[in-house]
Amino acid sequence: MRCDFCGHREAAIVVYLAQERAGSGDKLFLCRKCAMHVSVAHLLETGLRNGRIQKEKTLGRQRKRCPFCLLPLRVVLERGFVGCPYCYSAFSREIERWAREEQAGNHHRGGMPWRFVRRRKIQESLSQALRDFERCVAEERYEQAERLKRLIERLRSLL
Repeated sequence: MRCDFCGHREAAIVVYLAQERAGSGDKLFLCRKCAMHVSVAHLLETGLRNGRIQKEKTLGRQRKRCPFCLLPLRVVLERGFVGCPYCYSAFSREIERWAREEQAGNHHRGGMPWRFVRRRKIQESLSQALRDFERCVAEERYEQAERLKRLIERLRSLL
């Protein structure tokens, strides 16, 4: 019997998945290499659909998979998220194409939460105050530099 995941090697491990209905269950055949790389949670998440195992027919035609978690590209595109960090590099072209088609691009152009907007404005004000402070010290305007120093201290306390 061949491995249900890779379709190449001989299956050495049989995973029995019992269903809630009495007496029903499915078998999943795995080779040793796939069994070491694929977690049980991953098997349950990608393998079960409507209470049954959908075994991929990889014989005759190779399907693209992540080399680390063995998640097929089809599942990534259906779910909309990847199985591990290595999936991004394995499916980079496909994910980028999918993002352009489904999400109108691959850059986020949405709004920011208010706390981030506030923090960014404070940081911009702080950097401007630091530049002004250095300029005032260089031009020997010490009174204005003192006011800027107090402003810088207040801005730093807000961060």
